[in-house]
Amino acid sequence: MHLEVKDFFNLYWKKNHIRWFDRYYDFLEIINKDVFDKLSSFEKKRILAVGLGDTQDIYYFNILEGEVISIDISFDGLKGLKKFQRVQMDANEMGFKKGSFDVVFLRTVMLHLDHKKVLLEIKRILHKGGRLFWIEPLQDNIFLWMYRFIISPGKFTKIDYLTYKDILSFGLLFRSFWHREYFFFTVLLIPLYIFFPHARRFVQTLQRLEMRIIDRVTWLRRLCWISYGYGEI
Repeated sequence: MHLEVKDFFNLYWKKNHIRWFDRYYDFLEIINKDVFDKLSSFEKKRILAVGLGDTQDIYYFNILEGEVISIDISFDGLKGLKKFQRVQMDANEMGFKKGSFDVVFLRTVMLHLDHKKVLLEIKRILHKGGRLFWIEPLQDNIFLWMYRFIISPGKFTKIDYLTYKDILSFGLLFRSFWHREYFFFTVLLIPLYIFFPHARRFVQTLQRLEMRIIDRVTWLRRLCWISYGYGEI
């Protein structure tokens, strides 16, 4: 039985033991550093964080000097965000005026939303020159099927992962956009990274090597785990 998205996240934010994302967050360090370096150039701007929740992203947003507004479909997902303006809201139908934001940030959110609806909403609420930043899991990594269908708490709700083709279609909505795909075979090293901290430098070396391969063998991009990028209105 699948839970509605709101019901799923009401449960998700209350049950720490099912929040695996908190454990592999640092595995994405190569992405995290880059995105927050770029976000820092938007200091003193108006930033919308969608589905931020009680995650390690809070640390980075806390040190930005801009106005951060966080929305979540679940009230429980907003409880830990006391420094920010908090609004319980469905990202598919946001109640903000046109051109309200300089930046919108999404991480592991699109899979729970109507892709077309939320992208059109984001385009509407960004003013000219505003940017969407995304860090989103993709559908077709062959090494993740067991985790997704047996272990992942996401199996208890409806999931619609983005595909590489979907990422390319973002270019139709934005004046300019950039993206890069990460983690093909190195997803197999996530348990090593989590449970053996002394091995992290070795894993990061393999990640960098893998990225060189992915950047050259372009068909591998559609089989990667994560797409990170940004689009400008």
